[in-house]
Amino acid sequence: MSHRRHSRVVPTHHELISIREQLDVARKGEHVLERRRDGLVFVLLDLIDRWRVLQSRLDEQFREANELHVTAMEREGDIGLRELANVRATRPELIVGETKLLGMDIPRILSAYITTPVVERGYGVVGTSALDDELVSSYEALLELVVRIAEIRAVLSQLLAEVRRLRIRVNYLTHRLIPDLESDRDYVQRYLAEREREERYRQLRVKRLREKRKDQHRR
Repeated sequence: MSHRRHSRVVPTHHELISIREQLDVARKGEHVLERRRDGLVFVLLDLIDRWRVLQSRLDEQFREANELHVTAMEREGDIGLRELANVRATRPELIVGETKLLGMDIPRILSAYITTPVVERGYGVVGTSALDDELVSSYEALLELVVRIAEIRAVLSQLLAEVRRLRIRVNYLTHRLIPDLESDRDYVQRYLAEREREERYRQLRVKRLREKRKDQHRR
């Protein structure tokens, strides 16, 4: 602790009580923030594992859809596949909202009309093949995974920002505020102890002087 900081501290008993109270609040705050940070890190790691699993499934699903697309292109051509896509009766919808996680508002993405039964896809049985159904189902599954991954990535981004913010606050308490308060407390305690020793010495001297004067007066 620098002399400049100590010069702002009034070395009184009242100030010592105030510093001790601030120190107690800072330590409790440090404990609370550490627990919250650790809890968020646990959730963050779990979500990262889930994201990796979904990302692996997405890669596999993309390869599957791409292989089916290539096969369908060879059989039906680009125009046929475009017509198949254009006759779809419904269009995918996304509903973006929020939900709670450990007291935080986090993104929530819901999808609708991505996966549809064959009879609701808008094309008839005549003129289409099982390959067409398989291709559409594969792309629908791919899009569902994309939505789920997008939601997890949004949540991960928000959780990571919160963990970083908590880490900065914990570091400030642990490495700056608490050591400063402890140093101020020690400084005031030493000052008051020294003043108390000086006062006891002064009182002892006064007592001895009085006793000496009494002895001289008796003589």
